[in-house]
Amino acid sequence: MTDGRSDYNPSPVPARWQWRWALVLLAAAYVVYRFDRDLAAWLGGLGSSMGGDLKRELVVWGQYGQGTWVVVVAIAFVLLVPGPWRWRRVLDLIAAAGLTWVVAFALKAIIGRPRPKFDDPWVILGPLGQYPVSPEAGVRHAWEFWTPISSDLWSMPSSHTAFAVMLSVFIAAMAPRLRVLVTVLAVVVAFSRVMLGAHYPSDVFVGAAVGLACASLAVNNGLGVRGLDWLWRRVVDREAKPAWPEVVKAEKA
Repeated sequence: MTDGRSDYNPSPVPARWQWRWALVLLAAAYVVYRFDRDLAAWLGGLGSSMGGDLKRELVVWGQYGQGTWVVVVAIAFVLLVPGPWRWRRVLDLIAAAGLTWVVAFALKAIIGRPRPKFDDPWVILGPLGQYPVSPEAGVRHAWEFWTPISSDLWSMPSSHTAFAVMLSVFIAAMAPRLRVLVTVLAVVVAFSRVMLGAHYPSDVFVGAAVGLACASLAVNNGLGVRGLDWLWRRVVDREAKPAWPEVVKAEKA
């Protein structure tokens, strides 16, 4: 890349539209919730009928958005994006991933929905409810992560979907030409989680809303860059020049 103007032209979707889409996804989750059992059974049947190679491909692509993908995208961004300031946007990717992790797993523990393998699609434990997880674990709350509940009570939201949408929002904002591709990848992840029996359909809608909201907040507001600015000026050099205005200026150049 030699011409930042032509090769690097970030175009984040306005925050108001991303928040509206997040609300649409939550509304879709509410509508789909009553049909979760039937839809999960149908999609699970499709997943079970897949041939070996196709199913392995689904499993592999279902990891889009997870840790290795985030690292690879971050490295590629640093290597490909020109200029001394623009690569700092990777800090926003890190912030988006961290925020998505905190929100997704906090909601899992608070909502407490058993996985589809228990075939109790209408059970939402909340912070006070308990569920008989297994003979080994006994009856547990969803937030008792130190006990052998594994992730059996963490069906909603789908963290895989949340991370896939989070990464897609970042990539689409930084490289608008890839929006269709990364949107398709996020949809593949969402379908794979239901087809492989890990989640109900409403779980992936809520996960998508979480990823969209967290990534929108981080990317549109430069949370990573501005967070490091704040920390650097508090701990290292109070007179240091903030990087965020330079990043904004470089992107508009």
